[in-house]
Amino acid sequence: MDDTTQQPGIERPPVGDLSEYPQKATDGPIVIANEFADVVIRKVETRNGMRLDIWSPRRGSRILLDAVALDCLTFQEPELISELLSRRPAP
Repeated sequence: MDDTTQQPGIERPPVGDLSEYPQKATDGPIVIANEFADVVIRKVETRNGMRLDIWSPRRGSRILLDAVALDCLTFQEPELISELLSRRPAP
């Protein structure tokens, strides 16, 4: 694959950047929380285009998902999500 071809998907920010937001936010934040978890969601512009920034303040972790990665979630079976929830998250 050459350098001009971008692969859509997931971006993991550098380790030192886990709990910081990108400076170019275009929407949000939206906070979704219950007694088990809370996440902060924003739409952000990155050097690779628009991403959905999902941040877990309790864990200090963050993920940036592009449209292809989000679309992929829409056609997953509910059992996959249940399987992911049954795994113990890394510290």
